[in-house]
Amino acid sequence: MKKLLSILLICALLTPVAALGAGTTYTELYSSELKTLDYLDSTLTALTTFAYNCELGLVYYDNFGLLRPGVAKNWSVSEDGTVYTFYLRDDVEWVDYRGNVAAKLTAQDFVTAAMHILDQENPTSIANTLYNNLVGAKAYYDKETDDFNTVGIKALDDYTLQYTLLGPSAYFLKMTGNNVWFPIPTDFYFEHQDTFGTSAEDLLYNGAYYCSSYEYEYERVMEKNPHYINADLISIDTVIFRYNKEATANGAELFLRGDTDKVTLTNDIAKEWMNSADRQDKYQSAPLNNMSYWIAFNFDPQFEAEFEPDNWRAAVNNVNFRKSFFYGFNSYTYNSVINEWNYKTNTLTTFTRTDLVTVDAQDYTMLGGLDEYAVQDTLYNEEKALAFKAAALEELSGQVTFPVKVKVTYNTSGTTSTRYQVLEQQLEKLLGADYIDIILSPYSGSSFNSDVRNAGNWAMMELGWGPDYADPMSQFDPVLKASIGKNWGKVYLATEYYDEALGYGDVEKAALAADAIKSDFDARYIAFAEAEKLLLDEALVIPAYRGGGGFMASRIVPFTQCTGQMGDGGARNAIVFASMSDHPISENEYQAALAQYLLDREAARQAYVTESAGYQIEAK
Repeated sequence: MKKLLSILLICALLTPVAALGAGTTYTELYSSELKTLDYLDSTLTALTTFAYNCELGLVYYDNFGLLRPGVAKNWSVSEDGTVYTFYLRDDVEWVDYRGNVAAKLTAQDFVTAAMHILDQENPTSIANTLYNNLVGAKAYYDKETDDFNTVGIKALDDYTLQYTLLGPSAYFLKMTGNNVWFPIPTDFYFEHQDTFGTSAEDLLYNGAYYCSSYEYEYERVMEKNPHYINADLISIDTVIFRYNKEATANGAELFLRGDTDKVTLTNDIAKEWMNSADRQDKYQSAPLNNMSYWIAFNFDPQFEAEFEPDNWRAAVNNVNFRKSFFYGFNSYTYNSVINEWNYKTNTLTTFTRTDLVTVDAQDYTMLGGLDEYAVQDTLYNEEKALAFKAAALEELSGQVTFPVKVKVTYNTSGTTSTRYQVLEQQLEKLLGADYIDIILSPYSGSSFNSDVRNAGNWAMMELGWGPDYADPMSQFDPVLKASIGKNWGKVYLATEYYDEALGYGDVEKAALAADAIKSDFDARYIAFAEAEKLLLDEALVIPAYRGGGGFMASRIVPFTQCTGQMGDGGARNAIVFASMSDHPISENEYQAALAQYLLDREAARQAYVTESAGYQIEAK
């Protein structure tokens, strides 16, 4: 009770932030360019940010993370939980890049989107989400049939859409809020099939904004869509994402000049602002987000001979070699480069972050033996690291040339170079230059993901991922052959656990077995936790840190924008529903807004029980 009263007192003492009115423009910088505007191509953050600003699915999440009807008015679920029927609004319109109405949205637009994703000729990375959930989708994707009518998605009429699932799924409704399940305009798509998503003109929009222009490595401009179903709730008229190769390094100064409205502050800049009389009221805490980060090993190296890819492949397929890194990696030292204030609380000791799902109020990370890792503050253990080094040297004698060259390719437009320098110095000092030679290899260009990460031009790299829906299967995507793992280091190729007949190993077997448990969700989550424990037991990834935290500068009124289903009011980059302030938000203003937000969110959650009862209707 005392805590609640103190929160209320803070809220009463501090004046709410005033928001700007009509004509407001928001600008944000980016340093890595999109390869496409086709919002069904992937779930990478930059593309989903574009998708959530410009497109609307069956449902969406408000600023409290509560699921609301979007294109769907309501829905019904069959008694066995396998058939979802959505009853769509009849007033959702597609607009072009000038904001002119181009078509009416119908149920067929969702079917067309699924056809697009499940067509192997379209190199999307998200087909697995459909074929892991919909009846008949895998057979169609694998070209065992060319009859799309066998896939579990049907337009029963213009405004009735039906999905048939492989089994009951408690998270399916939540999943439909993600861009994977968004519609595309049917007639327009077939007219523009060869160029769909290559320019602002080659898309239509049904969301809060339409993209009026897109110039590669210059800027994307989005204007408020007057035909959006919630247009009256949109206060920012123009959103500009502007390319700046040095956005991370120069962002703070550009913010002060008014050239951008949001920037993450590095440690050095944050300290400088804290001690500056004219800047100490221009920064705020940054909330944690949905991302978890880890140090990844590449099991299919595709880099130059000078870096000895075959030698790396032989070494990385030895569990003791990996464990020497696993326990030798000092996450505290590494994470303090990102955020020297909260690096300990941000440190992860599991692959999945906390607060994803629970069983009987017990967090997923405490299930299935995974708590062995979750309860630790850090995995760093010098004694273990050196013991595993000794074991690896003995087992790999005559098979591997030491020191093993470890190519760490990094994007020069970000801040990873400093972290990697710390990683290099720390690991080489502990494990010895006779054992490993970490070679930092800079890459300059906006196509880092396609040219380096996805191409396998690295031995070790920091990777990050945020689940798209509240289920462990979504967190496993980067390590599974059945998903995007084929471009993220190919963990499934680890030879110690590789099943040649299946084309993947024990971790993927365990994850797919867990995913096959569709109705008993306690058993499902425990099985996934056991699969994740195996991932860590075999040191196939090295947990690093949770995304977010630290400090930022922003003119967005805190907690006004929409969030994801697992967010805390600031986890999604979409500007939908956001309000702008006429000044940078101070830490005092942020803390007052946070206190009020927590109260408002609790009230909204209580009211939601009644409100959401009308969303799901009785199956017909």
